[in-house]
Amino acid sequence: MSHQLTGIQEFLYEICIPAIVILCVLAALFNILIFVSRFYVKTRSSSLELTYSLALSDTWTSTIIAGSLFWNSYKPVVLGIRHESFCFPLTMEAFRTGGLLTGCFHLAALGFVHYLTIVRPFDHVKFMNIRLTQTLIIIIWSVPPLLLIVYFSSHANQGYRNERCMGASFYEALYFRAFVSLVIIVLIMITCALYWNMLRKISSVRTKTGTANPRGRRTVVTAVLIFGTFLIGWLPASIMFILTAKGMPLHGNSSIIVNILSIVVLVNIMGKTLTNPIIYATRIPEIRQFVLQRVFWQIRTQSVVSRRSELTPLKKSSGNCN
Repeated sequence: MSHQLTGIQEFLYEICIPAIVILCVLAALFNILIFVSRFYVKTRSSSLELTYSLALSDTWTSTIIAGSLFWNSYKPVVLGIRHESFCFPLTMEAFRTGGLLTGCFHLAALGFVHYLTIVRPFDHVKFMNIRLTQTLIIIIWSVPPLLLIVYFSSHANQGYRNERCMGASFYEALYFRAFVSLVIIVLIMITCALYWNMLRKISSVRTKTGTANPRGRRTVVTAVLIFGTFLIGWLPASIMFILTAKGMPLHGNSSIIVNILSIVVLVNIMGKTLTNPIIYATRIPEIRQFVLQRVFWQIRTQSVVSRRSELTPLKKSSGNCN
């Protein structure tokens, strides 16, 4: 039975990991396309700057997940190549978990900027200008992975303090995973509270003035869509992260059900990173204009040129017949 179970797991690895890696590559390409639009937008707000950074974060997350799946799963299980050192896989885990926290902090910061835009529409730039936003982005990108690397280096004869980085019981410890999950939950609650207050503010203004603020409502709807994809993508991953800790029900469980759940979690994450560029391209005017003018227009132009070049020999031949 166990041999058969191992065979099923290997089959899942052979089929699902390449498919998820392809999704990772597509997600990275779509988010890079969104980030490239940053260099064509002349005037950037704090929310737009954070959105570009979030797209870059999704690109980074997709790349790390693809590399981690190949190195930590496909290589040893399918190809049968065992790790001589675990330093690189440990570093990949630090960046993957750090990317999760970076995404959470991005959403909370984006929610705060949107909240300022709605509550202080005329002077919100004084509280959150571009320079301060860029400084905040650097902190969000650098602090989570650096703290994780320091944590991975703080245990005797384990992690980075071992010659081959053998032993990572600290990574599976319940207190560590509970702390990471608590940070995520707190950031989610803060973001929910910000958007709830924004909706109340918009409704209050509409009641007092009798007129709606379409731009404010569009901003909130766009942000809520992004936040919703984040919940669908990362919340299951956070739950699996803590359920596989030491002392939890799924710790050390390598059954087929756990493997399927892990694959579903990864597909959810990739669904989130693939959906966000569509939201950016359809809901944010600056990015939508770039996609329509720079991408679709060039594709259409190249298609017309290609069609004309195909018709030219036909025209010449018909002219010779006459």
